[in-house]
Amino acid sequence: MNKIIEQTKKPLLFEKGSSQMWVDEYISQQMLEAHLDPNTDAASRKPHTIDASVKWIKEYICGNDAGQKVLDLGCGPGLYTNRLAKIGFNNVTGVDFSSRSIEYAKNQAAELNLHINYVCQDYLKLNFTDYFDVVLLIYCDFGVFNEYERNTLLHKIYSNLKPGGKFVFDVFTPGKYRNHTDSRTWNSYPSGFWRPTPHLCLSSNYWYSEERVHLHQAIVLDDNTDMQIYNIWDKTYTLDELSSILSCIGFEELEFYSDITGREYEEETEIITVIAKRK
Repeated sequence: MNKIIEQTKKPLLFEKGSSQMWVDEYISQQMLEAHLDPNTDAASRKPHTIDASVKWIKEYICGNDAGQKVLDLGCGPGLYTNRLAKIGFNNVTGVDFSSRSIEYAKNQAAELNLHINYVCQDYLKLNFTDYFDVVLLIYCDFGVFNEYERNTLLHKIYSNLKPGGKFVFDVFTPGKYRNHTDSRTWNSYPSGFWRPTPHLCLSSNYWYSEERVHLHQAIVLDDNTDMQIYNIWDKTYTLDELSSILSCIGFEELEFYSDITGREYEEETEIITVIAKRK
């Protein structure tokens, strides 16, 4: 019992959970369904927003040059990559940690006769062997990393962009959690997102005010496995903080927007979208 109590305490900043939802056979299916649900922004943005984003990427980021080489990190089931290929981009690569999402993306591309290079791998560990005009990291994935992981990724991206190439990503600002209150709730389920069988879930939300980091934690218990802990971290950023970090890596000509469709930047925005150019 003491072990269980210890494991349910508020974790240290960016402490790893015991399990990852992306590689779980059952949870990854629930994640895929959430990605593909057109009525929610819970895992991917709604289709009309994705369409507007791809239009902005094509017209503004790529200057209507469909010959540019594009890398989409955390591509999921190919919602952006497939759309880019449909409108004429013939050199698109998507990378994702979920084999289920990559399998779905590959099948969709084959059905539509789209030529896309899909890679199933943790992109933090990926050794890039190509040079890209544009690298995308969409849906605020930038916030899940601790400082070391973030800087490692930024250096990799910078070194694998062509001169003048662009890194495009979005992050949440602290305003996303301005009304946050720490909470912990136990619930029991006959089945659900975390398990197909009866289980208990301790759902907790924490705010680390000094570092401006949010954690959603799910601790799941059932009759079949040991207690599993899923930590979903979200580091928020200010515009000044992003400017400093990116400039230190070597990026220049930074541009800031309020979403991934290119909406003009507003001070009270909950999302910052960034275009950072390699020298």
